[in-house]
Amino acid sequence: MAGSRRARGRARLQRVQVALADAGFDALLLATGTNLLFLSGYPTVELTLARPFYLIVPARGEPVLLVHAGREAEARRYGWIDDVRTYRRLSVAPLDELRRAFSDRGVLHGRIGLELGREQRLGMPVAELERVRDELATARFEDAAELLWGLRMIKTDDDVAAIRRACRITAAAYRETFAVTRGGEDDRTAARRLASAMSDRNGRDPWVPLDRRLGRGDMLWFDAGCSVDGFWSDFSRSGVVGSPSADQREAQRQIVGLTARGVAMVRPGVAVAEIASLVDGGVRDLVLPVEAATSDLAGRVGHGVGYDVTEPPHVSADDPTILEPGMVITIEPGVATPFGLFHAEEVVLVTETGHEVLSRCRRDLRQIPPA
Repeated sequence: MAGSRRARGRARLQRVQVALADAGFDALLLATGTNLLFLSGYPTVELTLARPFYLIVPARGEPVLLVHAGREAEARRYGWIDDVRTYRRLSVAPLDELRRAFSDRGVLHGRIGLELGREQRLGMPVAELERVRDELATARFEDAAELLWGLRMIKTDDDVAAIRRACRITAAAYRETFAVTRGGEDDRTAARRLASAMSDRNGRDPWVPLDRRLGRGDMLWFDAGCSVDGFWSDFSRSGVVGSPSADQREAQRQIVGLTARGVAMVRPGVAVAEIASLVDGGVRDLVLPVEAATSDLAGRVGHGVGYDVTEPPHVSADDPTILEPGMVITIEPGVATPFGLFHAEEVVLVTETGHEVLSRCRRDLRQIPPA
């Protein structure tokens, strides 16, 4: 493992431990999921709950990563946790091993944070969670969702560098894909081309959802991204087979302009609800035959980006978050019309004095040669 990656991971753990102590928690207990990847360095989520991962992060002392014996070599090779332990039984929580780890870290009688609340997933069945609670009944288990999101919403310089690189990879893949795509192709072909272009540039796990054949006048719209060091990009760009119509050009101009107005509001101290109000109002004021607004369907006009493609904060009237330096959000009003879907999402970093757009990629409608 590269020394810099390990150093970043260990620094991340230290931030968590400071936050735990400040919040009065004695430890975190994380099960298979994004938070565990974020804090352990293990590269992928275990898809089966037969062999879950467990990470104990004490407020003081070395974390313990507990994995099935078949995953030990990977955990040691890719992660930055020094104390890796194993268990062998499938499909049930390894109670003896968990108790031993809690005892070794002196937290058997402590206040333990779990992934129980806001947009959290605990990677074990409910019945197994109850068995863990019964086995460790001397500990107090409480929700640590706000602590975890508080840490993950504020990106470090290294985190931002990874998102910036993921955005650059996605922008380059858009350029390449639109340059070689032709009318008459199935857009799955274009989608595979885009995903391959991201993978070729070391963007992991690219995603592109599409399925139809492209005829003259059809829009090819991608909402895509990839991850670098676990951190995601996520923004959309569009093209039209043949020359865009006057209606399509005008709709794109209006949606790009409205998106820019939302981006211009991004700075420390601004409530995401204020941005949502401006953008939602702007959607209502568009001079277009709107059939549906993506914000009505999604319940928001943007979201956080980080170790998950979408994560808090949500740019929504219901989210109380006040922007702080280090947060990364998207702004993405969009509308469906009789002549296409118009949506030009941007990825935006909150800086000390304002913002930086990370999704640097042309926003006009690309012209795709017809068949």
